[in-house]
Amino acid sequence: MCDFEKQWLNKLKTGLQKIGRNDLFEKVLFSHNETIDWTFQLMKILNQELSEDDIIDVMCGCACLTSKDYLITLQKEYEKNNDLGQIHQLLQEYFIKFITKYKNLNEKQLKYIIDHNMGMAGKLKGNIITAIKIPKDFHEYFQTTDENKKRFHYCHCPRIREALKSNKTPIDKNYCYCGAGFYRDIWEFILQRKVKVKLIESLLQGDEMCKIEIQV
Repeated sequence: MCDFEKQWLNKLKTGLQKIGRNDLFEKVLFSHNETIDWTFQLMKILNQELSEDDIIDVMCGCACLTSKDYLITLQKEYEKNNDLGQIHQLLQEYFIKFITKYKNLNEKQLKYIIDHNMGMAGKLKGNIITAIKIPKDFHEYFQTTDENKKRFHYCHCPRIREALKSNKTPIDKNYCYCGAGFYRDIWEFILQRKVKVKLIESLLQGDEMCKIEIQV
């Protein structure tokens, strides 16, 4: 079993324990393998056994999380001034600096990301942040016109990238709350309180991008 699977399963176990359903972990683990079929069965079981709110909470808890090194600065700043707009702007500035270097972006590519509200900060309006994930394989995503390959290069999840590329067994859309958990964790850390996330668009719903609404 690869490291990703081990870590992901540990997060799933913790999430189910928090809602008092450790029995479900034993049930899904019994048939575990690293195929898309197992993920399909996992979501089927969760949909049968849990409420939608519990599914969202469990799946968000499985997310890959960003480093807190810079977020600590934002957390302390928010404690001082309670200015959500300022904190959002600081996060956007940090993201732009980071992603430009990390993805080796030129000015045109960076403008595309900003214009489409992609990335860590998203767009703030009132108390709602709308964020769109950037393609994982940014350059490859824009170099291909094959729709299945584009979906493959867009998705960040090692488990289902191949399924998207080959258009195999469709996975329930609630699986993508795993990706939404990335944003929930950021804002819960900065604000030091619970926030709600809502999946607006996702590849698993047939959309071209994954769009998440964060209610802060």
